[in-house]
Amino acid sequence: MVEKASEHPADEDADRFHLVRCGVVLTPDSTDPYEAGGVLNPAAAVLDGLTYVLYRSVALNPPNYSRILMATCRLLPTGHLEVTRLHKVALEPQEPYELWADGKGGGVEDPRITPLDDFYYMTYTAFGTVEGITAPRIAFARSRDLSHWQRLGLIRFDPLETAAGEQAPGFDLNTVPNKDAVLFPKRINGRYCMLHRPMFDPATGMPQSIWMSWSDDLLNWTGHRLVMAPELPWERIKVGAGTPPILTQEGWLVFYHGVEGTGDDDPERRYHAGVLLLDLDDPGKILYRSPRPVLSPESDEEKTGVVNNVVFPCGAVVSPSGQIEVYYGMGDRAIGLATTQLPEKKPGGRVGAGDW
Repeated sequence: MVEKASEHPADEDADRFHLVRCGVVLTPDSTDPYEAGGVLNPAAAVLDGLTYVLYRSVALNPPNYSRILMATCRLLPTGHLEVTRLHKVALEPQEPYELWADGKGGGVEDPRITPLDDFYYMTYTAFGTVEGITAPRIAFARSRDLSHWQRLGLIRFDPLETAAGEQAPGFDLNTVPNKDAVLFPKRINGRYCMLHRPMFDPATGMPQSIWMSWSDDLLNWTGHRLVMAPELPWERIKVGAGTPPILTQEGWLVFYHGVEGTGDDDPERRYHAGVLLLDLDDPGKILYRSPRPVLSPESDEEKTGVVNNVVFPCGAVVSPSGQIEVYYGMGDRAIGLATTQLPEKKPGGRVGAGDW
């Protein structure tokens, strides 16, 4: 059973995690064939005090062929952004599960990076062909320096014994397309924990939602649990995890995306960013869910792109001062940066959703 967040009526509290735009980090380099189709949906991680941005770059030939490239970004005290392309490919399609069977496409897409156990772990969408079926699936890689990545392969799911709502049990999650996997940055009760978005067939009546699974080895996942389904008007079509969870004194902070509209084929659909606060010991329990978006498409880059009206958070780092820097996709074509502050702990111990 999904536990709902408590009511949170105060307007000032509802805006507690509002994201403030800092500017555009990257737009496509027209001279680089790897970027001709867009740059988007970046992971972010800090190494030796410097923020690295690992972003999806899309080629036009083959169409929608995606690699993961690297840049660095500094948010200066003046508010300006100092961005340097490293002209380095962190990951590109090469395994069968990242390539289409026809040899004309494929992709490694939408990375998220989590520091854990002396490594940087990357979850990414592998868009390739397995057993004759071309679909997005979740894959893992790891690195010590953010530049050289060791593939760990596709993850495997135990059967989903209990489905959402009144649906019959017995889904094989290995046959369900999946995206938006984010790994928690520490083990919880001795086990790894991950959020992800299975893309169930609409005929099942199960909307695309945020699920949680557990693992002892990062490759075999079990204990599947529905964390959050679409409920609010601005996330009517689907919700999915965005940034890897950030450990705060009061819970796991996760920026997620919600999609407003009538369906995936709705040309007027809009992607928003929201925020969740999950229980430290039981991350399937929602302590806070933003009643309205903390970021919505407003700038030109967000409203007009390869896909219009998109803000898509994927990467987040925390500065020594407690500022959260959120890197996000803009219109499936560019990359932006927005910031907010870590929540402060109030006297008297842990608090609920209405106490921020």
